[in-house]
Amino acid sequence: MNFNNLKIIPLLVLVSALSFSVRLVEVAVNVTSAPGTAAAADTAEHEQDAEMAPADETDMAMEEGEAHQGEAEKNSGGLTFSDDHGVEPPEWRDPVDDDPAFEAVRMEVFQDLAKRRQELESKEQELTTREALLRAAEQELDRKYQELSQLRQQIEGLLEEQSEEEMARIKSLVKIYETMKPKDAARIFDTLDLDILTAVTAEMSERRLSPILAAMNPERARTITTILAEQKQLPTLPDSN
Repeated sequence: MNFNNLKIIPLLVLVSALSFSVRLVEVAVNVTSAPGTAAAADTAEHEQDAEMAPADETDMAMEEGEAHQGEAEKNSGGLTFSDDHGVEPPEWRDPVDDDPAFEAVRMEVFQDLAKRRQELESKEQELTTREALLRAAEQELDRKYQELSQLRQQIEGLLEEQSEEEMARIKSLVKIYETMKPKDAARIFDTLDLDILTAVTAEMSERRLSPILAAMNPERARTITTILAEQKQLPTLPDSN
């Protein structure tokens, strides 16, 4: 080994030490800055995801709206209903209305209802007519009743007047026969109408009538006595046994 080789060895050792020191410093720096770097990277990644999320949601909403619009256009035959263009939506129609069987049943129901309504109207008209006839008959009966009531009052008034006049005449006859002699009165009583005789003798006092009956025809006197007794006789009560 010569002298020059001995000088190179210390230089190599020094260079190796310096390289090791630099490497050590780099490793230390990397270890110190690694947590902050990772956190910054995570924060940046979250911010990027947050910025992209609304955009993704907006895109998804737009895509969903376009899909619904396309489906609606397909169902409506390609028509778009917009208030700006004034296009009215098609009238909804129940598919059952196009069924011939359902149409026949519906027509039958309508016919039955119409027939039932006509019958009810006819019965109502008949009841109205009967009610009008009954009302007219009731009014006629009321009018007849009033006429009969008035006629009855008139008859009762006439009978009362006649009775008063007849009673006045009978009392006048009673006074005449009571002032006559019993024999003269007896001769008249024998030929007098029985109804008039009964009315006159019923109003005479017993004191005045007794001598006249004694002078009358016995058969005639018995008949008038029986009639007067029946008029004054009170009805007897039936036997409780």
